[in-house]
Amino acid sequence: MLKYFFFPFTFLLFLSSNAFADEETLYMLNELKISKQTLEKELKLKKLAIKKPLSENESEQLKKNIKNLNTQIDDLSTKFSKIATGIELTVVQRNAVQVETTLSEDFQLLLKPLIQSAKNGTKEMREKAYLHEEIDYYKSILPKASKAYENIKILLSTSKDKELTQELKKLERYWKQQVQLLSSKLNASLHQVALLEKNAVSLSSRLQENSKNFFHERGLILFKGIIGTLVVLTFMRLIYFVLLKIFPIFTKPSRSFYIRFMDLLYKIATITLAIIIPMAIFYIEEDSFLFSIGVLLFLGMIWAFRNLIANLWQQARLFLNIGSVREEERIFFEGLPWKVKNINVFTIIENPTTGMYLRVPIERLVGLHSRPSHKNEPWFPCKLEEWVILSDGYYGKMTGISLEFIELENLGGGRKTYLVADFLALSPLNLSSDMRLLETFGISYKHQKECTTTIPNLLQEFLLAKFEKEDYTHGLIKLLVQFKSAGDSSLNIAIIVNLSGNMAPLYFKIQRDIQRWCVDASNEYNWEIPFPQLTVHQAS
Repeated sequence: MLKYFFFPFTFLLFLSSNAFADEETLYMLNELKISKQTLEKELKLKKLAIKKPLSENESEQLKKNIKNLNTQIDDLSTKFSKIATGIELTVVQRNAVQVETTLSEDFQLLLKPLIQSAKNGTKEMREKAYLHEEIDYYKSILPKASKAYENIKILLSTSKDKELTQELKKLERYWKQQVQLLSSKLNASLHQVALLEKNAVSLSSRLQENSKNFFHERGLILFKGIIGTLVVLTFMRLIYFVLLKIFPIFTKPSRSFYIRFMDLLYKIATITLAIIIPMAIFYIEEDSFLFSIGVLLFLGMIWAFRNLIANLWQQARLFLNIGSVREEERIFFEGLPWKVKNINVFTIIENPTTGMYLRVPIERLVGLHSRPSHKNEPWFPCKLEEWVILSDGYYGKMTGISLEFIELENLGGGRKTYLVADFLALSPLNLSSDMRLLETFGISYKHQKECTTTIPNLLQEFLLAKFEKEDYTHGLIKLLVQFKSAGDSSLNIAIIVNLSGNMAPLYFKIQRDIQRWCVDASNEYNWEIPFPQLTVHQAS
């Protein structure tokens, strides 16, 4: 009986200890009280204002202000109580126990015998564990509640502000009630534990009694179920060995996926029958407890394979090359086109132009679709060591290709890296597969009679000579000079040059050379190069 008075006696001693309180604490509490009153007055005004006719925007703004004021007032109240008591208020607020979601009524009815049996077998243990949890909780909270109560009493003895004293008295009544309530609950829990321990049966005796009752009531039925399971397993195993003798392909180490899948289906059928047969026995014998166990196992197996079977079937079709992705066809994967080389557990795909290979798990191919590839379909805009011009103006040689990045190197050796998606979005122009230069050169209108005949011929011969002199003829495919158009201040002549891909590094140099040679030709043949002119006419 001493232990029923030990904890209350301890708490009385604890209550007799002196807590620290000074004028600074009272000053802070008074400041919090004043701030809270100010916010409450403002909140009252806001609530009155929202009742008046307002626009939608003004009403929404007032609602936000009211919500913000309520939050601030709650925060001040929490701070007030925390400073007054000297503890966190949340430590005495026990978290609500989360209620588990119930099963559907039909399923619950089916499993009710199993659930009820489990509850009955563990009822005493669960009650005792819950009571010990309560006792530990009250032991940890009661000293803090007592300390809060004592701190408030000390503050009341030194407080001289009437309104502050009223607030503190409210807290004093609350915490006094909490101390009394926690003490009574602690004693009640201790008493319940004592009764459980007094009437407790030893674990060995309980196990012996439960086992005796179980085998007395269900021993024969369970034995029949076990025998039925063993018969099914033995029979299915014998059939399996017979199939191995008749079809040796099942024993080969390099079995196809189809054979492996059939083997898996056979094992699933064996397990299913091993569950169904004893369930049928339990149903005939009208043993709801054992039948519930069988149903639970069967539903668990169905749930485990519910999504897996459909996915495995899709993978099996792919593996057999009869699915939506097939070997030697074209698929679009990770932003690039690929050629399917070999479908296996890990499928090999390649990009023929870049030479990139990927090893892809077969499950990642589920949902993709391939199609036959035509001879002239592009796989990538360029290869390694080829020269390209991008729409952003960058000009360089392809020095690196990966699934993530493209690296280009300019003539000076500088390198620039693009994400593959960004690179393709810039519409790269491949210069290494032959290229065309189109330049325009203007001459004065004084050469109007010759601009369509003599001058283009002379300029073409002059440019051909320059190409030979600069040793560009090995890459020159075609040179054509023609009259293009009559501009505002010049007669424009088009120079069209087709070059082979090996001239790609000289792309911009040849452009500059053509313009330079056109100026040289103008000097040699005395062609006047015009410039834009502005004529001002004086009014009469």
